[in-house]
Amino acid sequence: MSRRPLRVGIVGCGLIGAKRAEALGAEDTVVGTFDVVPEAAKALADAHGANAHDNLDALLAEVPDVVVVAVSHDRLAELAEAALDAGVHVLIEKPAGVGTVQIKRLQEAAERSGRLVKVGFNHRFHPGIARAAEEVHGGAHGELMHLRGRYGHGGRIGYDKEWRADPVRSGGGELIDQGMHLLDLTHWIAGPLPLHSALLRTHFWDTPAEDNAALILGDAHGRTDPWAMLHVTWTEWKNMFSLEIYCRTAKLQVDGLVRSYGSQTLKIYRMSPELGPPDLEEIAYPAEDTSWGREWEHFATAIDADDGRGLNGDLGDALYAWTQVEAAYAASDYAAMRDTVPQ
Repeated sequence: MSRRPLRVGIVGCGLIGAKRAEALGAEDTVVGTFDVVPEAAKALADAHGANAHDNLDALLAEVPDVVVVAVSHDRLAELAEAALDAGVHVLIEKPAGVGTVQIKRLQEAAERSGRLVKVGFNHRFHPGIARAAEEVHGGAHGELMHLRGRYGHGGRIGYDKEWRADPVRSGGGELIDQGMHLLDLTHWIAGPLPLHSALLRTHFWDTPAEDNAALILGDAHGRTDPWAMLHVTWTEWKNMFSLEIYCRTAKLQVDGLVRSYGSQTLKIYRMSPELGPPDLEEIAYPAEDTSWGREWEHFATAIDADDGRGLNGDLGDALYAWTQVEAAYAASDYAAMRDTVPQ
């Protein structure tokens, strides 16, 4: 290991907290866990030879270098701010809070503490997506024209009763659940495109939150500026992820996220000067999900270098995504959304 080992605390010991613990480097150590469900904290602590705690202060007394915050959205910001104020670096799961007000307050806390905050935008670290972004940013295919992103799953029995479907706890519906990832990837690849228009629907699930959202991003007055069209859905009965990126001389298409979304592939369609059928390069990636480990190593290296300027997915990125989400809710007839998202 070319960096120093890190002592890590896990706050929120469900599926994502467990994924984060498993993704640590071989020399890193889980020193403590905390969850409002004591049994969950103990199970994760036992799995990693750590101590389980019933409050955040007790966990912070273990003197971790980093705290991973993987709880429901309504608790993310307060727990992350407490960790920052204790002088600890933070990896906070997306969407990093509920609304732009909370994100801005976290930015102030990070500045005050001098500690780094990484937002868990792990999709940036899937190899096919990372390669596609590199191709675009490298400029080999000419300027970016537009993107089309689709992302969805079908939920499960009782999904409408889970906290993700309660806008008071989650901040919204599918636009927050999976839409945050597509908004973040668009921001990373195309830059800060403003919201042009939004359409929200609740077709299937009996919730106050939307189960489908369609966004168009881009400057309405920019005839040649890049733009994006995104659709996220809880009624995608066969789980699906697809990101299509159109440049001047090529199309790049990423499909799949492994597991139920299928193995990831990247197709690069290169156009010739005379147009016609493009040349195709197709890259198939291994079936395992390496994004969590790649994201952790990126953050751990930044901590070791004491340099957050190059963080790939930070609070500024979360602020951009939340700005577009709030604009989408404000522009729609979703009164419940406007009433529950802080202003």
